[in-house]
Amino acid sequence: MLVTPDIDRRNRRNSLWVAAFSGVAVGTVGLGLPISNPLIHVAWCLVSGACFGYGAYWLSRRKCRRRLQLLNRPFPSDWEQILNSRVAFYGALSESDKDRFRKLVQIFLGEVRVTGIRTEIDDTIRLLVAASAVIPIFGFHDWDYSRLSEVLVYPDNFNDQYQTDGDDRQILGLTGRASLSGVMILSKPALLAGYNVAFSKENVGIHEFAHLVEQEAESHGLPAEVPHATVREWIAFVARELAHPHPNRAHISQYGYTNEHEFFAVLTEYFFKSPDTLKRQDPVLYNMLRDIFHQDPAALFGHSR
Repeated sequence: MLVTPDIDRRNRRNSLWVAAFSGVAVGTVGLGLPISNPLIHVAWCLVSGACFGYGAYWLSRRKCRRRLQLLNRPFPSDWEQILNSRVAFYGALSESDKDRFRKLVQIFLGEVRVTGIRTEIDDTIRLLVAASAVIPIFGFHDWDYSRLSEVLVYPDNFNDQYQTDGDDRQILGLTGRASLSGVMILSKPALLAGYNVAFSKENVGIHEFAHLVEQEAESHGLPAEVPHATVREWIAFVARELAHPHPNRAHISQYGYTNEHEFFAVLTEYFFKSPDTLKRQDPVLYNMLRDIFHQDPAALFGHSR
């Protein structure tokens, strides 16, 4: 979430209320303590209330202040070059939307660690992870991956035991379990491949963050931009499709038919990587995803050409 002046003012106001309530509560509790000297008793209540109130104010303002500090930092020019050369979505944006995208990237990388496991992590990898996080939620005004603290990048594909050797390695990172411990795992080659092949339907980073979007929405509610009628339409559509796959949708990866969660993640990849193809193949499905994500990548890429 970006911190606008209005959000900052609202946070200050709410923090002051929290501080006042905390200070009064602690001071009131202090009045009941058995201290014989009245002056010392009152002074102790005032000081403890003030200290607790200040602490509550500081804690309530911490995230907002941190994000303001991140946004005040200049965006490195080499980061800009990486986004322009690697991320087609970013390159298609208007200048004002590019500025917003960069700010969301700064906040993400300022709050989520990207760690290499037996592999080196450079700015390209970090920015591709951040871009994968930003793209699905770019149409939402107020969004946080509240439970994500770290993304682990593995040197190769891995299986359910996080092993990178053997015959049953999977292209995708941990599905559905990524946010339970605040950690996501991605394969470095798969992440790079998702941005190297311009016209493919696959992008492991977007796929995994689509899972987090779904999980966050289930836990904290839908973003305000998502129509509830579209969600009901989507749920009914997925139930029918998984029960009786339509032959006209053979262009959708069979992995998506594993369950409703994988169907959503696979279609999210498709929607952002090959929107023109999806819209041509299935305009009704495309329109549902357009309403869910509050974005129109087919129009975005069309305008950029």
